Amino acid sequence: MSARKKSTNGATSLYTTNFSFWNGFVVAGIALFLLISPYYRALFNGYSYSFENAIYKALFFGLTLLLLTAVYLVKRWKLDSYRDILAIIALLPPLIYWLSSFNAVSGYYANFMIFVIVFYTALFIAGMYFADSVRARKLIEYSLMLTSYIIVLSGLLNLFGQTYYPDALWLAHDGYRLTAVFQYSNTYAGFLVALFLASLYYASHCIRWQARLAHSLMLVPIWISFMLTYSRGAIVIIPVMVLAILPFLRFTRQITYILYMGISVLVAMAVLGPITTKADAIALLVQPTTDKQADPISLFNLLPLQSWGLLIAASAVVAGIILLIEAKAYRWIEAKTTKFASHKWSFVAVPAIIVILCVLAAGALLGSGAIRSLLPDKIAERFENLNFQQHSVQERFTFYKDGLRLSEDYPLLGGGGGAWQSLFEQYQNNPYWSRQAHSFFVQVLVESGWIGLVALLLLIGGAYWTYIRSYIRHPERRGSHLVFFIFSLALLMHSAIDFDMSFLFISSIVFLSLGCMIAPFSSTLKIPRLQNRKLPMWSKYVYPAVIGLTAIVLLVITIQNNSANQLYNQTMRQASQQGAKVGDVLPMVDKAIKRSPDQTTFSLTKASWLKQVYNSNKNDEVFTQALLTLEQAKKHDPNNRSIIAMQLEFYQLNNQLSTSIELLEEGMNKFPWDIQFYDKAILAYGESIKDADTKQDTSSSTEYKTRLSEIAQEVERRTAQLADLPPEQQQGRSFSLSEPAQEALQTLLASN
Repeated sequence: MSARKKSTNGATSLYTTNFSFWNGFVVAGIALFLLISPYYRALFNGYSYSFENAIYKALFFGLTLLLLTAVYLVKRWKLDSYRDILAIIALLPPLIYWLSSFNAVSGYYANFMIFVIVFYTALFIAGMYFADSVRARKLIEYSLMLTSYIIVLSGLLNLFGQTYYPDALWLAHDGYRLTAVFQYSNTYAGFLVALFLASLYYASHCIRWQARLAHSLMLVPIWISFMLTYSRGAIVIIPVMVLAILPFLRFTRQITYILYMGISVLVAMAVLGPITTKADAIALLVQPTTDKQADPISLFNLLPLQSWGLLIAASAVVAGIILLIEAKAYRWIEAKTTKFASHKWSFVAVPAIIVILCVLAAGALLGSGAIRSLLPDKIAERFENLNFQQHSVQERFTFYKDGLRLSEDYPLLGGGGGAWQSLFEQYQNNPYWSRQAHSFFVQVLVESGWIGLVALLLLIGGAYWTYIRSYIRHPERRGSHLVFFIFSLALLMHSAIDFDMSFLFISSIVFLSLGCMIAPFSSTLKIPRLQNRKLPMWSKYVYPAVIGLTAIVLLVITIQNNSANQLYNQTMRQASQQGAKVGDVLPMVDKAIKRSPDQTTFSLTKASWLKQVYNSNKNDEVFTQALLTLEQAKKHDPNNRSIIAMQLEFYQLNNQLSTSIELLEEGMNKFPWDIQFYDKAILAYGESIKDADTKQDTSSSTEYKTRLSEIAQEVERRTAQLADLPPEQQQGRSFSLSEPAQEALQTLLASN
């Protein structure tokens, strides 16, 4: 046995714990979740009903996992280590989200996000307590890498036209961008950064050549996929992440890590141009248009055959070079660097060189047209525009400023789950449309306030502090669990500038990884003062009881809400059938509302159907029932634009002008960049002025004209504000009055 193998096996035996059936059952469940969940749109939480069915299934898994963890800890829980303290801290974010729900701006999504945050907590705690055996941890590691590689290969199958997954190639203004299962290129890019750096770790640290070969073969496909996302923000993350990883590696491994990265990137970039050209041609054949449906092509078609050939050849070259270096040159490199590596500060030498090289490379890439000309046109153009003045950066800064403004009105506990999508239009600087804050931390601030954000940072910071401290103090326990550090840190860094964590698949990787980082050091995290304390026997049952009771209560509610969703889906299927009658489906939607009264999608559907009935028979009872349905829904979601718009439609149908104006004023207040409310308000005030003039009500007429003038001035003010936007920043939605509104405004103000 080689010295390296002896060392590894010796270190492993120090922290191997019994791998019981219980561990195996739970870890197998986690592995299956990681393998299955990406193919449900990566469990994207878009704060919309259409995304909820898959998420409820994931929540059911997470809450069951939390319940199993509670049962597991009944005989094992004892507050005597840093791991146990972190387990308690992990309960703070759900607790704060629960407190914020009492004054939430969106009742349904405030409760929904409690379930989501508890889901994160369940994965974090399960990772800490179930991954403390090598076998359990390895199973999670392998599952994570396997599902990641399958995602990459499925993305390439879409790129080369053998399969079609909706929006796996996203048609942007400048062409197709690779998105894979995420259907969003920037999130896929952030995920690929984490995967590329983790694969490099395995490629430079695996002992068995077969494992090294497998990971090495994936480096080129990952980098090609990354480049074809055309994400600029993710590129910035890479050098920062490399600098964060290198101090954890021995000096020789720092060299090989950077060497293998350089080889992989150079070989991948050599074939990127022809692959990009062929991928664009394949997209024209396969992707759907207004004139044709998606039409996958055979692997043996010339274009995909050439593309796969280039990719496989480049992958084989990289893998071959890495295996050759490990077999023939590694020991020589190690021998030549042993003396230098013995110096105290040798571990910072490679990172320092990396900083210098990154600065030089960035300067050459951004400043040299000759170097950029070697890249495909679209990639070269995006590198050329890589600066803080580009529109995506300006827009994100706007999101963050608006989020801070919003938090000033909800400083301590935030506005509850879903607060951003409910309130952003009241605080936005210009009429952009984004139901996501484009930053996990800004979104948490808006939803749970500064207290919630501090609690989250305390949990994340505590996990990293515990891991880094243990990694330094216990070198014998170091190992491949570093990939959990790589995944969690890379994804968190990218989620600071985008909404990656709104994909529950991504957030599950982050919180599971945070827990799994700590698990290998569990036996070294004991706190002597806590170990020697004598506590009542019942105290060890408190924590398992709390998380177990939480899991049971939320499981019941989750099952109820999911049942309401299933009933609603059944109702919609029946309603879509030919010859379906409103009277047959209304009782079904009423049952769905009864089961989940704060899900306003159900109430809006009912009101819409009642509107159809009212249009046909003008029955006052139907009118009253529809308005009552909307009023009840509005209590749960007072900032829902669709509810206000439908209320307005009903009052206008019934010619209730004064009530319509009240709703329009509410709309202009809550959605100050929605020009439709201004349009309708101008026309409504115009009608009111005519009525007042007919009745010779001079006072009311003057009041209405004054308000009309104020609305016109507000439109002018906001239009001028848009003119002051930086030239690189896009305005967003249109903000200009319609011709009828302009004509009415000119006529009425001219007569004033």
